[in-house]
Amino acid sequence: MNQNLTLPVAPALIFDLDGTLTDSKPGIIECLRKVIGERGLSYTESLERFIGPPVEQWVKELLPQGTDEERTALAREYRACYDREGWSNNAVYAGVREMLGELRAAGMPLYVCTSKHDHFAVRILDSFHLTPLFTAIYGDKLEYRSHAKADLLAHILRDRSIDHANAWMIGDRIFDFEAAHMNDVRAIAAGWGYGSAEEWARADAIARTPSDVCAIVAADLAER
Repeated sequence: MNQNLTLPVAPALIFDLDGTLTDSKPGIIECLRKVIGERGLSYTESLERFIGPPVEQWVKELLPQGTDEERTALAREYRACYDREGWSNNAVYAGVREMLGELRAAGMPLYVCTSKHDHFAVRILDSFHLTPLFTAIYGDKLEYRSHAKADLLAHILRDRSIDHANAWMIGDRIFDFEAAHMNDVRAIAAGWGYGSAEEWARADAIARTPSDVCAIVAADLAER
């Protein structure tokens, strides 16, 4: 027997939440409409563009001339609505539970990296009984100096001592792919999510269905 034979180490798989694991669009859009309406703001474009980036980013677009205090207040109002009702207007995408179970059974450590606040992410995953499938769940926090997805991903990689070259970021928006590549991590586009074909083209691979994620990772392992 060849004593030098080494098996490839299972990669760390880091998942976005909204538009990747769960369809949270109904709850997010409804709360956006409510806070925009209550403030009498005028916004005629699709609100779907605000699904993915941190709240701190899109309040600047809704209040381009606003003060920091006004933007903070808008973010607080949105999160209060989401805390009351928005978070529960959600559903796990078909095939996601099976995908996570298969990957976990294969010995791959699974993580969540989301721009959604940490307590919302845990509450949502708890409600769907998905939390036990993950090694750790990382969401944004008010006390963080940066709310950029790239910095949150960098925090996870450091905190868990994850080998950048042996990790995948799985998400549906360009923010996920840019965060991955800024951290020298490969990205898989969740082709069932909210992103566009143009965004998904920025990823290293595209999974049309959750089961395709398993196939992409398995093929990568087989090539080592």
